[in-house]
Amino acid sequence: MRKRIEWIDIAKAIGIVLVVYGHVILGVHDAGLWGDSLNYELQHSFVYTTHMPLFFFLSGIFAIKWVTRSPQKAVWQKIKTLLIPYILWGFIQAGIMQVFSSSTNNGQGLINALKLPITPYAQFWFLYDLFFVFILYYVLINGLKLSFKWILLIGMVLFLVSPLFKYWELWRIFYHFIFFILGTQMLKLGEWINKINPLISLLVFIVVNLLYFYIPVSFVISNLISFFAALSGIVFIISISRYLNSSIILYIGRNSIVIYLLHLIFASGSRILLLKLGVDNLLIQIIFGMFMGLVGPIIVLICSKYLRIDKILF
Repeated sequence: MRKRIEWIDIAKAIGIVLVVYGHVILGVHDAGLWGDSLNYELQHSFVYTTHMPLFFFLSGIFAIKWVTRSPQKAVWQKIKTLLIPYILWGFIQAGIMQVFSSSTNNGQGLINALKLPITPYAQFWFLYDLFFVFILYYVLINGLKLSFKWILLIGMVLFLVSPLFKYWELWRIFYHFIFFILGTQMLKLGEWINKINPLISLLVFIVVNLLYFYIPVSFVISNLISFFAALSGIVFIISISRYLNSSIILYIGRNSIVIYLLHLIFASGSRILLLKLGVDNLLIQIIFGMFMGLVGPIIVLICSKYLRIDKILF
């Protein structure tokens, strides 16, 4: 069990690094520092097809024990861990963005915070949608008493029809639910992760993602290919997780939710600061943005623990 927990934390660390990197390169792109080059488009595609399906997959692993709780305890636990941080940090980030709205890429601010109960913004959509994914899974297991095969079938159908549901957050919930379901079965596979060849999984990941990027197909087919692109990325990340066991990586993984909540404040802030100082070098922007996006939230966490308010903030 200890090894399983460790590889999960390592996978979370890899995932959160991809999240930060994805937002950093998106930020410099939207700021006009990196044009629509093939290099940018490929990196954006590879990162964005994988990182969020990975987090839904990893979240599914923890649903096995959670789903055995009473409805009141199960829902309250997800309110505490997902919705409260969602609202709290959604307001904090919106306030900061309002102050610096003239310097940000999208001009988001307090109006977005007021819409949080029904419309997530920026990176906070994940917490919001994940809450409803957990609730959906709970209803299917405890309400309808469905077996895994039926739930898997429902997940596959929801994934396939997700492009048709642009209302509210339905398309993202439907799209990611299948990865969550697959994650619920991960620990039952035992030593399977130790048998994955990293080089082969990397090759499959590259080939499938290149097919997804280059092949001109209908939107429906493209959506289907994106499933295999995401799944290949998840398998690859799991395959290398057992080789990256270090205290720093584990620490990042165990605090990935803190980094997720705060990274955009620091990454965007670093880009704005460098531009104010006249630094528009792409490489410097990316390196500094990555550093601040990862280290900044950790500093806030350490300070909050020192002040004994970490339980309130996170």
